[in-house]
Amino acid sequence: MTRHILISSNPDALARWQEAFPDARIHGSVDEAVYDAHEESIVWLHLPSSASAAAELVSRAASILAPAKLVGLSDTPSNEQALELMERGALGYCHSHAGPAMLHQVATVVSNQGLWVGPSLLNRLIRAAQEKLPDASDPEEALKDLSPREREVAGMVGTGATNKEIARELGITERTVKAHLSAVFTKLKVRDRLQLALLMKVRA
Repeated sequence: MTRHILISSNPDALARWQEAFPDARIHGSVDEAVYDAHEESIVWLHLPSSASAAAELVSRAASILAPAKLVGLSDTPSNEQALELMERGALGYCHSHAGPAMLHQVATVVSNQGLWVGPSLLNRLIRAAQEKLPDASDPEEALKDLSPREREVAGMVGTGATNKEIARELGITERTVKAHLSAVFTKLKVRDRLQLALLMKVRA
């Protein structure tokens, strides 16, 4: 069962988030949350107004609260901050004034190993990832070195499937899925799931 951990020193922000997660654990700082965080936790972190302070806080939280999943909530969200915080370990990023329905959507995506950003931020992430893609002028040529099973796994990543969903569909373990993905990343010279998904979209 997912445990929600709310971290903020702002009582108004905490009250808003508790509307979505009434049973959440509440802490005033990252350090206080260390013993509550575990693999099934989602940490909702209120970000400071300073961009540099927010980046440092997310880096620290991602490190000491791992393997909990981290979502940053900003009073003034921006595309630039979203990109930086994702690189530092955040799996989600949205406005701190988001309503319960939106927060539940974020939680669903993040708990299934996905990344959550708003539509405009998602477009920015995709453009940034496309700029870093290997030459995909001939995607079929790039995929020729994959085994049939690796191609299946890569194709399912392209549809947005999680490791758990891939394992269930193909009748293999999540550990095996991860092993296939590691091989796929190496052979296709892509850095992560987003680049792989984009490459598969180009192929499609």
